[in-house]
Amino acid sequence: MPHTAIASGLIGMKESTKFAFDISWVFVSQIVTLGSGFLLNILLSRWLGPGDFGLYTLTLTLFTISTLVAGLGIPETVVKFVADYKTDREQRDAVVTAGVVNALLLGTVAGFILFLFAGEVAALFSIPELSGLVRIAAFAVPLSILNTTLLGLLNGLREMRSYSFRFIIRSLLLVVLVAAFILMGFGPAGAVTALLLTEVGTLAFVAMVVRPHFRPSTLNHRETTKKMLAFGSRIFIASAVYLVNTYTDTILIGYLLTETDVGRYAVAVAIARVAFLSLPGSISTVNYPAISEYYSKGLTDAVEAVISRSVRYSLALLSMTGLLLICLAGPIIGFLFGPAYLPAVPAFIVLVYGMIVFGAVSSVGPSLSAMNRPGLSSKVNILVAGVNVVLDLMLIPLFGITGAAAGTAVSCTLLAVLILYILHRVFSVQVESAMIAKTFGVFTAFLLAFFLLQGAVHPYVLLAALAVLYGAYVYRAVLTPLDKTEISGIIAPLFGRVTLRRLNGR
Repeated sequence: MPHTAIASGLIGMKESTKFAFDISWVFVSQIVTLGSGFLLNILLSRWLGPGDFGLYTLTLTLFTISTLVAGLGIPETVVKFVADYKTDREQRDAVVTAGVVNALLLGTVAGFILFLFAGEVAALFSIPELSGLVRIAAFAVPLSILNTTLLGLLNGLREMRSYSFRFIIRSLLLVVLVAAFILMGFGPAGAVTALLLTEVGTLAFVAMVVRPHFRPSTLNHRETTKKMLAFGSRIFIASAVYLVNTYTDTILIGYLLTETDVGRYAVAVAIARVAFLSLPGSISTVNYPAISEYYSKGLTDAVEAVISRSVRYSLALLSMTGLLLICLAGPIIGFLFGPAYLPAVPAFIVLVYGMIVFGAVSSVGPSLSAMNRPGLSSKVNILVAGVNVVLDLMLIPLFGITGAAAGTAVSCTLLAVLILYILHRVFSVQVESAMIAKTFGVFTAFLLAFFLLQGAVHPYVLLAALAVLYGAYVYRAVLTPLDKTEISGIIAPLFGRVTLRRLNGR
């Protein structure tokens, strides 16, 4: 035990800088990806209007669901096995080859089915215009699955710079192509065509990047495929149910309400995702192979350190962001998207409030699969998916898109609580649940103070004062002394480099 603790400590110190810079690369790519997607939503919402924007959003939702379901957990399995066989090139090549072959096969079948039944899908939503858009998106399904499978190789090797560049290139290419097609007057069909062409372009880039790390190999192909599908199928169940949690609200709004409501709700979701999924997504991308590697070596102290640190960092930043977004919800939506989308403000406030804790915990959500227990993730997601569907079916007819936001917020919070419970009970990982609950309570109190006092004090002055006070609380109560030292150690050299460059420039 002492030997394990010493090894974990040494690895923790050695990896802290790499961990931070890996996150920096992925975070930048996430910011570019979500930021460009956010910009795209602004442009499309203004150029197309709520109705056609809702059509595009529904098509994109169906495309995303198709790619994730048809992938059968293969991309995530590639990440896991590549991390496990990091030093075994022969076995690693066999894993990636099996992943590519099966991804291409499954993606082609899924794309064909989506194309074939596009008319029935449109009839289900009572939106005839949807069928043509779905048929265009169907061609992009196999390309997208192959893309994410090859990315799994880079993620498993922790080649985060190349991994991040792919997302940056894809995001910029998508914005340029969508803007070009919309300005040429092609409407929603042009936007979906741009999505297809973007998948073609990014696949070419990814194929070029992975060449030094991968040689096709048929070694033990059948056995490797069976092993990957066995593990991937367990991840697939969790991913499929997670899709229910993520997209139930949008799908049911399209079914129970109108495409205009879908467009307005998409605005609320777009802002919430940019604010609350960029940082946790970056951290979880880096965490997954790291936790898998540490756990396979029995370095439980290192696993616990990674998880605890990730939750603290995420909670600190996300809660401060949430305070600002909720208090400025009306001006933000009105300024960015226009008056036609102001009905989305209540839904947006509810979504943000419900994603504070979920965002923080989602930074370590994939750790259950990384520690070889994807079945637990499946069970948790099935339970939460059931709650989500029931709440949406109850609340959407009563409260419209705000009801959908409430159902999503409750289910996301429940999912976060269950993940923390499993980490503690099953893996004996000591996550500071009391600190999370206390911080959420303080966050709620600050929000109440804003809404109660904004009539007596100018809202912007009041918000500035509350933000400073809440920031001080987070710095003192959420971050540990080691966190502060580590953050300072990362920031100080960056400022030092900037100063040095200026001096050299002189």
